[in-house]
Amino acid sequence: MYELTVRIHFSDIDSHNKLRLYELPKYFQDVSIEHSESLGVGIPYLVPKHLAWLLTSWQIDIRRLPEYHEKVTVRTWPYAFKGAFGYRNYEMLAEDGEVLVQAYALWLHTDIQQMKPVATSEEELEKYGFEPKLDMEYTPRKITLPSQMEVVDRVPVPYHLADMYRHMNNAMYVDIASDYLPEQRNVKRIRVDYRKQVRVGDVLTVKRAWEDNHCYVAFFDEANDMHVSTEFVLNENEGE
Repeated sequence: MYELTVRIHFSDIDSHNKLRLYELPKYFQDVSIEHSESLGVGIPYLVPKHLAWLLTSWQIDIRRLPEYHEKVTVRTWPYAFKGAFGYRNYEMLAEDGEVLVQAYALWLHTDIQQMKPVATSEEELEKYGFEPKLDMEYTPRKITLPSQMEVVDRVPVPYHLADMYRHMNNAMYVDIASDYLPEQRNVKRIRVDYRKQVRVGDVLTVKRAWEDNHCYVAFFDEANDMHVSTEFVLNENEGE
C-alpha cells in the first residue's frame, strides 16, 4: 500500500466548496504513479523500455466529497495481476479515518510503440506485491450505453488537456463530462470506460443520455466511433 496526505486547496473545489469530481481520478492517477516511482518501476523505468501503464476503466464510489482545506489521505494498492492487466484499489480518507471515497481501476501494461499489451515482468510483480481487494461492489469494466443519445457538444482537444504521450489526460473526460450534469447534483458513483486513445487535435462529439438517476456522457470521433464513455449515478430523485 502507498499513501499520500494532501490538503484540499482552493483551486481543487467547485462553486459549492466541495472537491471537483475530476480531482478524484486525478488524485488516484497521481498516487498510482507515485507508488510506482517509490518502488523504482515508475516512468524512468518504463520509458526506456517503451512501456506504459494505460488506464482502461474506473469505478469511483463516493460517500462524501471533502471540502475546502480538509486534510485527506489518498492511498492505493494492487490486488491482482493477470497477464498484462493490473487491478488497483483506492481510498480517500478524512483526517479522522472516515472513508470518503473507494475505487478500483483496471490498468493495461502496454508497449506504446506497437500499442500492444505486454505481460507484467517478474521484476515488477515482485516489487509491487499485492494486498486484499476492498469489500465494495465491482461493476463490469464496460459501460453499456443507451441506444438513443443526444449530441450536446463538439469539443476540440488542445495541448493543455494532453498527457506526456500527447493523449487526452484520463481525468479530463470526467472534467468535461461533468459539465453536462445538473449544477445541483449529488453523484454517488462515477464509471469511465476507455476504449480508444484521443490525441491532440482531435475533435470529439459529446453525446448524453439519461436513464432514471444515471447520466451517460460519451465521446465519439468524426466517424461516430466511441472512444470513451462515462456514467454518473446520482442519488435518487436527482437528474433531469
